[in-house]
Amino acid sequence: MLQDVYVGVFAAVMLGAVLVNVLIGLGDLAGQGCTTASCRGARTVAPLVVALGSLGVVVSLARLLGPVFVSPAVASWLASTPVARRGLLRPRAVAGGIAASLVAAAVVAGTATLSGWPLLAGVLLVVAVALACAGSIGLAVVVQVTGWRRPQRLLAALPMLLAWLLTLGVAAGVTAGATVGPQQTWWVAVVVVLLALAAASALLGVRALDRLRHSDVARAGRLVPAISGALASLDLSLVWDVVTDHQWRDRAAVRPRRGRWTGWGAVVWVDLARLRRSPARLARLAAAVTVPYAAHAAGVGEVMVLLIALTGFVAGLPLLSSLRVIERSPGLVRMLPYPARVARAAAAVVPLVSLAVWGLASTAALPAVDGRPLLALAAGLCAATAGVRWMTGRPPDYEKPLVSTPAGGVPTNLYGSIARGFDVLLITSAPMLLSYSTKGAAWSVGLCVVVLSFLLGRD
Repeated sequence: MLQDVYVGVFAAVMLGAVLVNVLIGLGDLAGQGCTTASCRGARTVAPLVVALGSLGVVVSLARLLGPVFVSPAVASWLASTPVARRGLLRPRAVAGGIAASLVAAAVVAGTATLSGWPLLAGVLLVVAVALACAGSIGLAVVVQVTGWRRPQRLLAALPMLLAWLLTLGVAAGVTAGATVGPQQTWWVAVVVVLLALAAASALLGVRALDRLRHSDVARAGRLVPAISGALASLDLSLVWDVVTDHQWRDRAAVRPRRGRWTGWGAVVWVDLARLRRSPARLARLAAAVTVPYAAHAAGVGEVMVLLIALTGFVAGLPLLSSLRVIERSPGLVRMLPYPARVARAAAAVVPLVSLAVWGLASTAALPAVDGRPLLALAAGLCAATAGVRWMTGRPPDYEKPLVSTPAGGVPTNLYGSIARGFDVLLITSAPMLLSYSTKGAAWSVGLCVVVLSFLLGRD
């Protein structure tokens, strides 16, 4: 046993040292190529953006999962009466807080190393992020007990808003020339304040564990097995379905609206009504336009077309919910007075138009060349095509011949599910990456049309 522990510790230390050396080397190479003031400012601000984004992700996951939850097996015997259950739930809450802090700290540490931050400032930033994550978990436990959803939403939205404002500052050139000196003593005061807040939040969260109800801890326990089952098939779109169902299950019925138009236009109207009901989907897509401009300030170059397509793909996925419903509900499609391919095409109209306009809005972020609007339009269409591919992917087919693996029989299309959407994104963007010109953009548009015709027109 001691030998196994020694081998594990030695391997962890060795691999960690290799990873640190690689990050330091990549940071030095990036620093040599970053000569402009805007690029240096973007590199300086990047760890702060990642830190705020990591904190926002931690709070969002805590809001989604509880953050304290138990498995369905434990929930089956857990009493619904208000009994003291702190001893049972405290290890789960502590483990969740430690895991979130360590993951966020590792991500921020890697970003700070790549950005060339001084050692003292980088360590203080990592410690501040870890303490902020631990404190946010404690507050999330209190919110889980009280049921106050509005403060939790504000707590999740505030770090994302600050990260977006920093990205906007990079895009506008406000952070040009910003640097982090080797001696930033005010960081110590920030860490001390965060330590006090994290300790207070953790104490409040531990004291609130006895007031957690059975329904509070069992609800997320039903979500985790569903996500595990979806991840077992390597189908990220199925994970999307599970999380979306979990989010909308606790909401009251929405206000119904009378449909308009006829034929396939009725499906288009459903998408427009959904955007009117949830305008945050378009707001997130519009806010994401700052990412290409911030990358332009950092001097990304001709790879910008791929970044625009990737950003649009990630930010535009919520617009494709109608297409996902049509793809996963064959009974609903049979009730429509037209073939399934017409319903798919109608459900893709609003996302295609939105992402095409979003791509055109990113025109000024591309390097100067003739035909920049066509390149930006092609990047938006690449994002839309990748989103359609992601939403229309079919589940693994266990009726076809299986591939023999050490884990048993595996369908041939199982391992390709994890790359679904990204494969089409690379294929359609390849002509622009190989030939950054109007000709390359035309080839990308042609590939998008061919792929969309196949995905939307198949039976």
